[in-house]
Amino acid sequence: MKDTGGGGLSSSGGDAARARQLFRYLAGEGWREYRAILGVFAGTFFTEFTPDEVAADPIVATTGVDPAVVPDRLESLRTWGNLTVSSSVGNPSSLDDYYRRRNRYLITRAGQEVYDLTERVLTGIDEIADVQAGRLRDLDRVLSELGDHGDTGFEYVEGEVLADRVRTVFDVHERFTTELTQFFAELNLWQSRYDLDADEVQLFAGVLVTYVSEQLREIERMVRPISTSLERILPRLASLLPALHHGLAVRVDDVGLADTVSVRRLPGTTTDDWERLAAWFITGSGSVSRLDQLTRQAVAAVRTLTANVTRLSRVGLGAVSRRADFVRLAGFFDQSASNGQTHEIAAAAFGLGSCRRLAMLSSDADDPAPTVTPWRDAPRAIVPVPLRIRGNTGQRGRATPIRDRARERNLLRRSRELDRAAREMAASELLACGGEDGRIGGASISVASFSMLRDLISRSGFGAEAGAGVRSATHLGVRCEVRRVAGAETVVECPEGRFVMRDLIVTVVADDRPDRVGAPT
Repeated sequence: MKDTGGGGLSSSGGDAARARQLFRYLAGEGWREYRAILGVFAGTFFTEFTPDEVAADPIVATTGVDPAVVPDRLESLRTWGNLTVSSSVGNPSSLDDYYRRRNRYLITRAGQEVYDLTERVLTGIDEIADVQAGRLRDLDRVLSELGDHGDTGFEYVEGEVLADRVRTVFDVHERFTTELTQFFAELNLWQSRYDLDADEVQLFAGVLVTYVSEQLREIERMVRPISTSLERILPRLASLLPALHHGLAVRVDDVGLADTVSVRRLPGTTTDDWERLAAWFITGSGSVSRLDQLTRQAVAAVRTLTANVTRLSRVGLGAVSRRADFVRLAGFFDQSASNGQTHEIAAAAFGLGSCRRLAMLSSDADDPAPTVTPWRDAPRAIVPVPLRIRGNTGQRGRATPIRDRARERNLLRRSRELDRAAREMAASELLACGGEDGRIGGASISVASFSMLRDLISRSGFGAEAGAGVRSATHLGVRCEVRRVAGAETVVECPEGRFVMRDLIVTVVADDRPDRVGAPT
């Protein structure tokens, strides 16, 4: 079986290249349009949309996406793997209807994951992550329960119970380590900052230093009991791991599809997972635990922060003088032995190549007259024509006005209102055609009501168990219930034809609860 570890990408070049394509929508000037289009699909649980439906969506309309470019954007996202074309064509009534139904898109699993990851990064780029050290208490509790099961024998405990415990262990540990590493990465960046204002100095002095100390104290307090529980579990992994071998991965292995189907395994099902977990808490003979390393780095960063805050406090908040530092740097420049050494000093001091080419000829080096020559004795200067005539060299003419799209927005808003009114009218007609018990059999309805009934019947199967006798779906206050009865027949007529459903009884009643699909009763 292809092993993707804990969710990482495969190491093969082809898979990595295909995965890289999923992020292409973020490159280029139209990334906001692609982001808005993916936002329509990402919040709908793999619902299918046509280009017209995407263009009419409020998310896309408010972003200012031109409806004419939406089909091209959808095709690009399909090429990159973020979207795919629906394979469901329903019951088309004509060839044009077939191609219109075929032109429907839905988001892929990889596209959904990439979108969610990107949105978390874009929306939280400036946020400071809060480390929940209390997760270590949950981790210690679950590990202690696993250790107790190991003392009595893992083979005497139900596999589902052990799987739940192991899944909780690695989920809690992953969330904690992600928060901790992100916070310490920010801490390492802050310790070398000198451009702090009064608010940032107050944040460092009164909040961060105390906060880091509290978190380190909580971590040190919980490391010992967690390491003790791990030392109880690790020797018994040989009897624990076989009890965790179930789920989709094992079933794929059983049917012989391991070479063709890649299944993401759950963390904690291999010895390597437990060794990596132990490396965070247990200090070996020749190695230091990961938490000990992070603790030492945090202490060093706090010391640097404290020294910087103390220095800034001595010179006064908000008015820090760097004169002494620049005077010392000027001395380095003055004592440099060569031009190359001068550039090296500039690169080391400012973190980039110097913007001035020191010891190089200036742009006016070929001027026939030195700068101290009086203007009446110097040759005539070359003056550009615009400067000589108008006295300036600025750009002339009017700026291109911004296009007023109020008319297009009003048309889209009006179209959505009319569509909403038509769907509500179709729902009212559908409710009116039901009998006293809500049965829709023998009714003659319009095309719009027929389309709504067909969609409700189709959506009632989403999420329903296989072979369920009753399933239902709710939309716009209409609840459609489909009941399987042997020998029954439900016939609905519309101007486009007759819809015959054998062994099914369909009822339509009013329901003011939120929209639901595939809810068996």
